Amino acid sequence: MTTNKKYIYVTGGKGGIGKSTFTLALVDYMAQQGKVLLIDADPVNADSSAAYKEGKETNVRAIRAKVRAEDTSGQIDASGLIETLNMADKEEVETTIVDAPAGDSTLLISAGSIITEACKQIGMESIFVWLVDSTDRTPVNALHGAWESIKDANKILIVKNYRKGTNFDFFDNSKTIAKINEAMNVQTIDLPKIASRLEEHMRIDRMTWKEIATDTPIGNRVEGQRMRKAMHDTLKEVGL
Repeated sequence: MTTNKKYIYVTGGKGGIGKSTFTLALVDYMAQQGKVLLIDADPVNADSSAAYKEGKETNVRAIRAKVRAEDTSGQIDASGLIETLNMADKEEVETTIVDAPAGDSTLLISAGSIITEACKQIGMESIFVWLVDSTDRTPVNALHGAWESIKDANKILIVKNYRKGTNFDFFDNSKTIAKINEAMNVQTIDLPKIASRLEEHMRIDRMTWKEIATDTPIGNRVEGQRMRKAMHDTLKEVGL
């Protein structure tokens, strides 16, 4: 069986890495191609689903869900993650995007292969988006730990988030990253630093990228249009 559906899991193995910011860019881009189911799995900061609440855009349905849990014996319970796959299969949408919770690398180590295998069986494209920044080795270490479970995905995008700086020497010189980059399904892209005034529109005003590019003061609007186009162009270049 083959479908035109995509299942995109956005993570980084830690909080504050820019998952919700990039998720909003992904939703904005994919919604131009078809219907999107946005699953916000962040139990604390529901920034992505808040921007699309109450049916703000006809092509996007946003919900909150819990994907990581432990059973009574302390074992990782993947039921929530599995349910996102069930929804992706059943929903009449082209793309399902999961904005993952912080610290989900343990979940992916034990259950990441469920995503790739389920998508394979129903003909849905599996995509992992892994954000890294310039100040913390945690995302790279988390990717190393989860690699064996996610390596069979159709596409793995490593996103260098320049929000906290431009020195990615650790990332660029990492033997782990060099080995991972040998895989044909891995691509690395940049997420340029986004001005704080635009981030405030997203986090405080709960605005989408489309709204920032059309409904903000002229200076912010032009800057938003420029950033939005740059992100759309990048996502198009990597085959999304």
